[in-house]
This record gives sequence, structure tokens and C-alpha cells, in this order.
Amino acid sequence: MNVARMDSHGGWLGTPSDLVQFAMRVDGFKTTPSILSAGSIKSMTTATAANAHYACGWCVNSAPNWWHSGSLPGTLSILVRTGSGLCWAAFTNTRATGLDLDGMMWKVVKAVPEWRA
Repeated sequence: MNVARMDSHGGWLGTPSDLVQFAMRVDGFKTTPSILSAGSIKSMTTATAANAHYACGWCVNSAPNWWHSGSLPGTLSILVRTGSGLCWAAFTNTRATGLDLDGMMWKVVKAVPEWRA
């Protein structure tokens, strides 16, 4: 599998921390300066007419949460930005059937009574 040729389709290499740092620069919150204009952020997170839950590379909902997940043989990853101001990324070194990385991370988020920056 030639990952370098995948470009935006699975070609990113980084750590969960790298993805969170990226997301913090495009999340639209005022806590970290954004590299995108407010208009660009709105454009990239507005659902398409073809799919009410998908925007320009992001899954979206009315919370408003944005996320993107992906997998290649032997890997699974997710990046989430929540409407409440949280952002996280998680990776695994397996793509086991039935593994719900999103659900596991939401359990972690809900288990912490108060998040501090």
C-alpha cells in the first residue's frame, strides 16, 4: 500500500497529539488562534445537500460536533472536536471488527467530572 500516494485519503502521518494540535487551529474557538477565517470554518463544517451528516471532510451533527475517523489494515483512528470545546484524537494498532473507538472515547470524556485546559 503506497500511503504517500494517498494524499488526503489516508496519507497523513502523525500522532494523536499532532492531530489535536491541528484541530485546535481550525476548531473555531477563541482559545487558540485559528489558521482559517470564520467563513472557511463555517464552509468546511456545513453539511452538504447530499448528506445532512457530512461536510467538507468532517462528519457533523447539531451538537455541533465535528469528527473524522479512518482506518487502514492494522490501524484505526478518530479525531473529534465537540461543540462544548473539547478535542481529542485516538489511534489503535488494530482494525478489529466491532472495535468502537468513538464509543470508548466518549466513555472517557463522560467519566471525567470537569475538564480543564
